[in-house]
Amino acid sequence: MNVLEVRDVKKTLGKRQIIKGISLDVEEGEIFGFLGPNGAGKTTTIRMLVGLIKPNEGSIKIAGYDIQKDRENALANLGAVVENPELYGYLSGRENLMQIARIRKLSKVDVDEIIELIGLHDRIDDKVKKYSLGMKQRLGLGAALLGNPKLMILDEPTNGLDPSGILDFREIVKKAAKERGMSVFVSSHILSEVQHLCDRVAFINGGEIKSVESVNEEGMATEKDTMVVSTTEDVKALEVIKFFDFVHTANLTDGQMIVSIKSGYSPKLVEELVKNNVGIVEIYKRHKGLEQRYMELVEGGVR
Repeated sequence: MNVLEVRDVKKTLGKRQIIKGISLDVEEGEIFGFLGPNGAGKTTTIRMLVGLIKPNEGSIKIAGYDIQKDRENALANLGAVVENPELYGYLSGRENLMQIARIRKLSKVDVDEIIELIGLHDRIDDKVKKYSLGMKQRLGLGAALLGNPKLMILDEPTNGLDPSGILDFREIVKKAAKERGMSVFVSSHILSEVQHLCDRVAFINGGEIKSVESVNEEGMATEKDTMVVSTTEDVKALEVIKFFDFVHTANLTDGQMIVSIKSGYSPKLVEELVKNNVGIVEIYKRHKGLEQRYMELVEGGVR
C-alpha cells in the first residue's frame, strides 16, 4: 500500500516554475529519502506535502486522501518535524506532549508510550528550556508521533546534532517505522545519514526527479555487483571469466581486473575461477556509495 502518492505535481512561484511535474510513491513502513542541492525544489515540495501551499497542477494523496479535496483527513494521517521543532520552553517535556494529546483527544497512556519510544523518561519532567538540541529534536519527533500518523515528514531533522544525537535520532525513526508501520519521508543534506536510514531515495534537481533508487548501508542497491579481482594469472583469468554466463563485463584497468557480475554471484565467481585452476590473490566488492550516485545524477559527474 502506498501511504504517499505524488502525481505530476507542478508549482509556479511568480513567473518561475519551481516544480516541473514530479511523481513518486512511498510505501507503508518505508523510509524514503529526498536529496538535492539548494534550490532544487525540496523545500517547496515539502511545503506542498504538509499543506502549507497548493500545487498548480497534479495531486498529492496521504493514506488515500487527496490533500486538496479532503484536507482534514489527509493531514490527520500526517506528522512532521521541520528543522527545529516549536516547543514551549517554560513547560516540561511531558506538559508539552500533554498539550498536544488534549487537542487530539489522546490518553495519558498514548503519551507514556511516546516518552518510552523517544527515550526521554529520565528528563521528561524537566523544563524544555533546559534540554539540549538533541533532546528537543527527540521531543519534537515525539510530538509529531502522537496520534500514530501513517506518514512522517522530516526536513533536515539532524541539523546541528552531534554524532551521538544523530545516531539516537536515527534509531528512534527506524524503530517507529518498524513497530508502527509508519512511512517516513526525509529530506537531508547529510548523505551518509540518508544511506544509513533510508530504503529508497529520490534525487531532485531543477524541480525534476532525476531518479528513484534503492539504497542500503553499503551503498546503492543495484542489479549488478562490481568486483575487483587479483589473481596469479590475470590474463588467463580474463579469458576464462568472459565465458561465465553471470558476468556482464571484465576488463583490466590500471593493473586491476574489474568484473561486473549479476548481484549476489560473487561466491559463484570464486568457485568457477578455482575450477579453472586460477589462483586468487584477492577479491572484493566495490561498493557504489550514495555520494558517488548523487554527484552523477545531481552534479553532472563525479568530482
